Amino acid sequence: MTEATRALSGGAVTRPAGLRAGFHAEVGDAARSGLWHAGEQWAPVRFLIPRHTHPVWEFYLQLHGMSRWYAGGRSHRVGPGGLLAVAPGVVHHMAERTATGTHFSFAGIAVERVLQRHPELKAHWHRAPEVVRRIGSLPLAGAFDQLIQELTVAREFSGAGLVLAVDRLVLEAARLLVPGGAAPRLATHPSVARVRALLDREYAHNWTLRDLGALVDLAPAYLASLFTSQVGLPPHRYLLRRRIERAKHLLATGDLPITGIGIEVGFGSGQHFARVFRRATGQAPSGYRRAARQAAGAEHRTETPFCPTAVPIEGAIHDR
Repeated sequence: MTEATRALSGGAVTRPAGLRAGFHAEVGDAARSGLWHAGEQWAPVRFLIPRHTHPVWEFYLQLHGMSRWYAGGRSHRVGPGGLLAVAPGVVHHMAERTATGTHFSFAGIAVERVLQRHPELKAHWHRAPEVVRRIGSLPLAGAFDQLIQELTVAREFSGAGLVLAVDRLVLEAARLLVPGGAAPRLATHPSVARVRALLDREYAHNWTLRDLGALVDLAPAYLASLFTSQVGLPPHRYLLRRRIERAKHLLATGDLPITGIGIEVGFGSGQHFARVFRRATGQAPSGYRRAARQAAGAEHRTETPFCPTAVPIEGAIHDR
């Protein structure tokens, strides 16, 4: 099969043959933002990424499904919310075919270019191992969302937007390198914090209060009361809002079918998704997607677009 190619906001965008949905963007903007390539992909069962390497850091964020990688002489299993970051020149590959469909985002970034703009990050990056694996890397999901928006939606100040998106992604990755992680500024019950992080990361799972209570060793009713008092929403409404937020992003930036988006974010059927989405937003999913694309098409670029590199990158292809 041949690849379908189209030119979107940042450069040449292709969909490697065999994917369920998604794209691979050859950006080649090393001189300004530091971004070489990026993408978001929904892959079928038995997906495989062969051995390859890059001249820049590559960041791989698993959103759904499980994958096992081999990099730096070790095997690395990456689950939902997991990050695998590989240093320049390190050979890596998917060590086994996936047993289920997977959804992931990735980006190749010349980190040194970002460090020139933000030298305070240098100490952590210069001590980083050649392969970084982290679980619970949820802050990177928001950073990837911003990057994908800049690549797939034509908007004003796109050059500056891409730089800021790349900087945010590297910043969040640097924070994951800091021992101890983030310390909350507002007092939050540890069980509430754990449940909230779980719902943020695994929003597609069919969670019940009983499940959540068992995970944090609290009675379901007490957990619901505690969560509501500290978050402002009961757990089921918080989960619903998280699903709708994710669905909006996928409708606006991706080409996954609407029913597929509903299943992706945790609804049991396309009809259920459409009904809940309309109740939450006042629009049908199809209407929201159409309006988002029309709004993107109405905006005009004010900067000269950079030229995509012609050098093929092997970071998002699979065995044919």
